Amino acid sequence: MTMRTIFLALALAALSFTSIASIASAQEGGAATRFLRQRHDEVTRIMRRDASTDAARAARSQEVTRILSQLLDYQELSRRALGTHWESRTPAQRTQFVDLLRQLVERNYEANLERIQDFEVRYTREEAISDGTVVFTEARSRQERRQPPVEISYSMHLTEGAWRVFDVNTDGVSLVRNYNRQFNRIIGQDGWDALITRMQERLASGRTE
Repeated sequence: MTMRTIFLALALAALSFTSIASIASAQEGGAATRFLRQRHDEVTRIMRRDASTDAARAARSQEVTRILSQLLDYQELSRRALGTHWESRTPAQRTQFVDLLRQLVERNYEANLERIQDFEVRYTREEAISDGTVVFTEARSRQERRQPPVEISYSMHLTEGAWRVFDVNTDGVSLVRNYNRQFNRIIGQDGWDALITRMQERLASGRTE
């Protein structure tokens, strides 16, 4: 199997998480929109810090990881991505899977931070859904102005009194659905252990593509 499609989706998610902080919308939006903007403004400030030494880069990486943990509900993302396979996993298996997915998301997010600062984003609207809310945005490259904007939406819910993202939809491509198709195929063909092994191998390889 190839994990390429999965990590393409991760790269798109990373792009959307970072770029949304690039500009402010004329309309403040609701609570979920304000939460996103606050977190992304933090990322922007952190990325402006000096990172010329290993210690500075490590400190910046630690701060970005902290903010990402405040954005994403890894447990809910994992549950939805595994679908019916989630219920059949033991607590230990679920914990292991969530931890691996978290590490992969964090690494891909950080790997894309520098290259995707060139996007302007407009918040377009916020809509309530049955299990939370969706914040809609449009991201446009400053360098390639003739290119159509990328439509990015964030599915969010309140958990323990805080907003968290559990899915990102980029031009109609859902991160959760993409995961679900890939994970179901791997588990169906090779089993659960094969999925875990391939995620571990991806982390060990150090690749972000």
